[in-house]
Formats: sequence, structure tokens, C-alpha cells
Amino acid sequence: MTEELRLFLEDSDEQLGFMEASLVNMQEEGVNEEDIGALFRAMHTIKGTAGMFGFDDVVAFAHIAENLLSDVRSNKVPLTAEMLGLFLLCKDHTETLIDTAVDQKPVSSELRKANDDLVAQLLAFTPEGSKPHSQAAESSVTKMGEISPVQSRTTLWHISVGLKPDFFNTGMDVLSLVSFLDGLGTVTRKAIVIDDIPLLENYNPIEAYIGFELQLDTQSDYAAIEEVFEFVEDDIELQILKVTDKEKLLSWIDGLESKQNKVKFLISNGFFDKTDFVTAQESNQVVIPIKNEEKIKNSSFGEDESKVASKKEPHKSFSLRVDSSKIDQLINQMSEMVIANAKIAQRADKLDDTELSESTTIMSEMLEEVRSSVMNIRMVQVGDSFAKFRRIVGDVAKKLGKEIDFIIKGGETELDKMVVEKISDPIMHMLRNSVDHGIEMPQERKAAGKLESGTVTLSAYPDAGTIVIKIVDDGKGLDKERILAKAIANGTIPSNHNLTDKEIFNLIFAAGLSTADQVSDISGRGVGMDVVKRNIEELRGTVEIDSRKGEGSTFTIRLPLTLAIIDGFLIQSGDTKYIIPLEMIQECIELSPAYKKQMKGNHFINLRDSILPLLDIRTYFDESESKSQRENVVVIRYGEYKMGLQVDELYGEFQTVIKPLGEVFRNVPGISGGTVLGSGEIALIFDIPKLMEYKIKNS
Repeated sequence: MTEELRLFLEDSDEQLGFMEASLVNMQEEGVNEEDIGALFRAMHTIKGTAGMFGFDDVVAFAHIAENLLSDVRSNKVPLTAEMLGLFLLCKDHTETLIDTAVDQKPVSSELRKANDDLVAQLLAFTPEGSKPHSQAAESSVTKMGEISPVQSRTTLWHISVGLKPDFFNTGMDVLSLVSFLDGLGTVTRKAIVIDDIPLLENYNPIEAYIGFELQLDTQSDYAAIEEVFEFVEDDIELQILKVTDKEKLLSWIDGLESKQNKVKFLISNGFFDKTDFVTAQESNQVVIPIKNEEKIKNSSFGEDESKVASKKEPHKSFSLRVDSSKIDQLINQMSEMVIANAKIAQRADKLDDTELSESTTIMSEMLEEVRSSVMNIRMVQVGDSFAKFRRIVGDVAKKLGKEIDFIIKGGETELDKMVVEKISDPIMHMLRNSVDHGIEMPQERKAAGKLESGTVTLSAYPDAGTIVIKIVDDGKGLDKERILAKAIANGTIPSNHNLTDKEIFNLIFAAGLSTADQVSDISGRGVGMDVVKRNIEELRGTVEIDSRKGEGSTFTIRLPLTLAIIDGFLIQSGDTKYIIPLEMIQECIELSPAYKKQMKGNHFINLRDSILPLLDIRTYFDESESKSQRENVVVIRYGEYKMGLQVDELYGEFQTVIKPLGEVFRNVPGISGGTVLGSGEIALIFDIPKLMEYKIKNS
């Protein structure tokens, strides 16, 4: 796949996302001009960019949908609930057409039939809907370059395109625009305007300095030509006129700052001749005088260079679309730099070199700033990803005949893009389960004294170095007895179990366990929830369930902010060094003789009138006897739980590059990865959730 095609797919996905978000928003909040405009612009952009690649089927369908949206935007056609549903189907169909075109597959008979059915439904809503289908369809664009002519003969048009300084930031290829014009007719003449390119010392590589002059022989009218440039109209200076329209030609030239240069360029490149710039009344007088060659050479657009420079637009910030693999590569390189810097810092300490130590400190601070900036590049707001779940919830609710109010909170919360992508499927599965299993049918809710419409809330917020994602519903809750009976029948647990409520609820994550009465295409086969938990744990996250019968359920997912580099705290227990994620640490205390006396052989202490359970790392990992003169406790918090880790040595903060462990050590309970220290030693990174889980089970 070419780079251009890949960018087209990314842009199309983005535009389709805008369409779905606008449609779902109007279904929930009501029709509004802003969403209608966003919907129209998205469809128009898809049509334009698809046309540049010659994807005729996409262009033809998008044009018909765009025509109806244009009528809606101009208030010729009211936007109804039925049309909103139809446009959602159109969005899905457009996505299928794009995938088919990109994969260079032939359009199947089923897809063609679906296309024709949707076209018929769209045309039925247009003012021309009363015409026979074939007649109405013929009035629309059916293929790129086959716009219904309003003229029987071709017309020669002159098109002047000047790129504004920020044009390249749009990601558009100006040559694609020229190529698209070829679909409307024949580009008989074209030339690049390069007079505005400055000297090398003044050249800015991200600014556009060029322009194009073209002549197009076509049956299309002015509006059709202008439409080609509509989605970049704010980023170009555009002039379209008939070659024979001398009055408009002179008016255009007269409004330019560099009149002489433009006239000279047009004449020398054969677009017009000298007589075209003479008035009808004074056939021998040139309206726009041309300076002599020497003056033109010494002039920048006929003006003083300093004046031109002063008119330059101020630099604006802009967004760049960068391949995620490049960001990953940058982060990997940054990780190696962090490890290398740690080695240099340790070497400086051994040499007792003050200047080297000072330079190392400065380098460490700079690396920390760069690391933070690089990691922020991958941080995205979860709201954009959450928005797509609105349609999923709506579609499932509609299919089941349920009424659902879906609420999203904390959309501004930021999370690593990679984590967001990997957590999307688990969240979708749990939302579908909440709608299917959790929320009751309207009549059941009414009988239980509830509102007929159920509520599902998806929220996100940061907490103690993690991101918490919660899915809460006000449905019937989990049936503890039924889950137990199913688990015992499946042999998942013995009949003489001694499980807590939370452990019973967690049984729904066991493979093959389902309490659904019927198997449907939504749920009921007992597959999925075990995969959900496994996917979350692969991201070093956890998932918990809290439920009350008749009141609803809460699924709580905790995820690390990032998967690459973290701020850690280096400790030692026995002969092994470990890393604790810094943001989970509340404090460090010495395990004094007073505390030991207070423990009386138990594994907890009274910390400021609060019972703190302790986990002895040396015992847990079967470490050798301590050689340290003192024992320490690192107090950590994860979610609602607090615990103390008994360790030997405390070394302080350490920038930690997370490295995956090999197959042999991958499933060691309580260890999530490793890192390389400056000395070349390996330090193991604690999996705090697993250590917490172990302590809770064995308390």
C-alpha cells in the first residue's frame, strides 16, 4: 500500500468517525446545525479524496448522499429520525465501498444490490424523489467525470490556484487536485508559478510558496469546477473565469498586488496574449503596464523586499499526522538513552569526578524533559474512542427492544494511544453485556419501580498513577446463586467452596461460563469475558466487579498510563533489586523494633491508628537472608487497597525502561517486567495488583 493510499484510509476513517459521532449525537440530543454541517463536510471530503484516487463507486454513492445532506443543510428537506438511521447505514456502506476499492476487489452483486437499495431510499427523500428512480438517479453524479452537463458544448476555463503558506499542513497533495480536474474534462495548459520562492536564507521548508495556472476544456459549469477545491478553499487563493470573459480577467488582474508579474507570466506561458489585457474602447492602450525586464528582475513582486517580508503571516501552530511506528521507534531509542545515561551516572559516581557528575545531572534532567515530551505524543484523550461506543450501545438496545441512556464521563482523561486501542474491544464487550444481561426490559423495570429507561455510564479518571475506567449500569445486577450453580456444574469450583461475593462475581471471567438462557448473536456462548480479562491483564491492568441484586453492577478497570517508560523506585530484597512504580508509593518507613514488637508474629502493623497489612518480599520470592542492617516498609496504594512491602534497601527514584521478560519468567506472579540498571544488573518490576491480590487472598 502506498503512503498516499494509507493517508487516504486514515483520513476516511476519521471522516467516517465524524459522521457517526454527529449522527448518534443528533439521535440523542436532537437535530442541530453544527452536526448537520459536520455530517455534510465529512461526506463531501470523502467524495473529494476518493475522486482523486479514481474510486468511482465511492464518489457516485457519496455524491447522492451529499446531495440530500445539502438539501437538509439548506432547509429544503427536514432531517427526520428515519433519515438519521438511513445515514448511519450509509456511513457503514461507504466504509465497505472504501475497503473494497482500496483492496482492489470487484463489487459483488450483494454489495451492488445494497448500494442500489440505499440510493433508492436516499432519492426518495430528495425533492426529486417523486421522479422515477432511473430519472432521479440520472440527475446525480454516477461516476467521476460524468457530471450531468448543463451545456451541450465544452467551455475553456482559466483556473488560478495560489497556495497559502500553511497549505502543506492540510496533508493535501495539490497534484491530486490537478489530476481530479482531468476527470471533469481536459487540462489543455498548465504552469507552475515559482516567483514567490524566497532566497535560501529566508526559505521555510514547511511553507508553501508556489501556485498554478491552468486552462480546462470541459462541459462542466463553474459550480462543478469550484466544488473540486471546496475542501481546501480556506488554504488557497482561487480564481475561476472563462477565457473569453475579458471583463472578469481584467478585474482579477487589477485586484492583484503584483499585476505586472502576473500579466507577464500569463502571456509568456501562452494562457493569454497581449491584446487580452487591452480595453475594448482603447485597443492600443495596455490597461496593465508591464515593467521592463531589468525592473522585474530587481523587484520582488514589484515591491520592496523588506515590505514583502513585513507582510509575511506570523507562524501558526499546526498538527502533523505521524505514523505510530515512528513514535514507537523514537520511544525505543529514548529508552536506550535512559539506560545508557544511567551507566554514565554510575560511572561518574565511581570516578568521583565533579564535573562529569554535574554534566550527567544536567543530561538526566534534559532526558527527563525529552522523555516526558515524547511520552505525551502518544497520550490521547479517551473521549474520541469512547464516542464510538454510543452507536454500539444504541444499536444493541434497539435490537433488544430496550431503552438506554448512555452517559460518557471523563472523556478528557489522557491515556497511551496503544493502551486505548487495545482496551477498545474489552470495553465494547462489557458494554454489550451490560445492555444485554444487566438492563431489564422496560416492563420489568416498571414492575420493579424503576424508570423504564435504563442507564449505562462509561467513565474514566486518573488515580494513583493509573487510569480507572468504570462501566456502571442500574440493571438487575449479577445473580450470585445462578453464577455459583453454573460454576459448580461446569466443575469450575468445588461444591464445598468458601468464596467471597467478589470472588463469586469474578467467576464470570472463567472460560465457558455463561448464565444466559438463550444463545444470541450478542451473547450467551460463554466466550468473551475470559478473553476480556486476559487482554486487560496483558496491559498490566486489572478488572473488578461489584454488584447488588436489583440495583446494578459496576465493572472497574485499572490500567497503567503507559507501557514504555515509568518513574520507578529502586529497592532491594535479599540479593535481588526490584522496581516499584513511583506513583503507587505513599511513603517509606523503617520497620523499627517498636513496630516488630507490635506485630507479635503477625503480618500487619498499626500505622497512625490504621491497620496496614505487610507482605515480606524476601519470603514471597524465597530470597536469601538479608545482609542489611535495617528493614524498611514501602507503603503502596492501588485503588481502594493499601499494603506495606517489607524490603531491605531503599535506593530512591529511577527512570525505568520496561522490558518484557522471556517465556520462562513471563508468568511469575507479582512480576510484570524487568529493566536494565546502570551497572548492567537486571531489576524486576513489581506487578502491584498481583501482589495485592495475593495478600488479600492470604489474609
